[in-house]
Amino acid sequence: MSSNFFQNKKPWSPYKDMILAYYLTPYLPKVCSLGKPVVVVDCFAGPGRFEDGTDGSPLIIAKAVRKIAEKGKAVSALFIEEKRKYFQQLKESVKDYQDVCRTVHGSFEDSAKEIADMGRNNTVFVYIDPYGIKSLCFDTLAGIYANIAKGSSVEVLLNFNASSLIRNGLAALKCRQQDDKEEELDRTMTPADIDTIAGGDYWRGIVTRENPFPDKEGQCVSEYMRLMKRYFDEVCSYGIKEKYEHAIPKYRLLFGSRHEDAFILMNDAICNARDRFLGKQRVDGYLFDMRANDEIHDPHRLHKVIVDSLTTSLTRKKLIVRAMHGLFAEYKESEYRRMIGSLLKDGNFYSKSGKTRINDLEVLSPKTSFNGRCP
Repeated sequence: MSSNFFQNKKPWSPYKDMILAYYLTPYLPKVCSLGKPVVVVDCFAGPGRFEDGTDGSPLIIAKAVRKIAEKGKAVSALFIEEKRKYFQQLKESVKDYQDVCRTVHGSFEDSAKEIADMGRNNTVFVYIDPYGIKSLCFDTLAGIYANIAKGSSVEVLLNFNASSLIRNGLAALKCRQQDDKEEELDRTMTPADIDTIAGGDYWRGIVTRENPFPDKEGQCVSEYMRLMKRYFDEVCSYGIKEKYEHAIPKYRLLFGSRHEDAFILMNDAICNARDRFLGKQRVDGYLFDMRANDEIHDPHRLHKVIVDSLTTSLTRKKLIVRAMHGLFAEYKESEYRRMIGSLLKDGNFYSKSGKTRINDLEVLSPKTSFNGRCP
């Protein structure tokens, strides 16, 4: 990590911060209703505030937590920072939030067991935004995720730099690089080190194929998400790109949850951040866009993915989730509902009740009858 890492926010950082803020706003009051204390953990907190005065993730989290705590809810935040210089700055940055926040000087690895233990009796949201990939031991993360199988609510938002994993993997295997991003290379890492980060050796076959780099990046992300799906019912990825014309994301935000509601909330959080950051322009995963300001969402894409997703009878909510996986973070939940309403009115879909004004539990079918009865 360079010495000026926290001097000012990189062009892509406000987008990531907006996503975090937009998600916590509906998430915290929703999970506080579960009856367990809620803890938001920032595993690589940094100094809390950038040198240019803008809030880092700890202050974004602290402000969201304070707002809910003032309503009498049991919610708090834990901020972890290993570097002493940044830890001292972090304590100063969040000093006005000590009633709802706790700071820990130490590494994520050292705190992982405490975080895992929290998941037994608390609802936990884990934000992992490391300085590089070296700290992301998959087994360490899995130790936190494992509490999900025990019935706890644990969610994770992870900054996963698959491009860096590929470049460092190629370097570890002594293979030729496809680009010149030398600043991302740690030549002390061995193939076994990359295995530890990736959660297996699947990456070796991917990075050594004669495929374009974007294909390798996408394949590594897909395999990593497959590992996450051992623990989470819902796993999704959103690529944050540095510039519009770039083919490869700067990094991926990976989200894991056991709840459909959380998946929908994250979809809408990214849509809200995108609309604000991009001036309400529809963008296919890009960070910047120079297209016309009045460009709107293409309803035909949404129409098609919803129709294609209803291959068998589903509740409206299940249909939304299935379709949303096909177009994650492109359309808000409200847009899916409106489109489903239009499909019902036009006779493309049929509801079990025969009504066109329905709720999320209504069963929908592409056929004209339910159990032989015309609706």
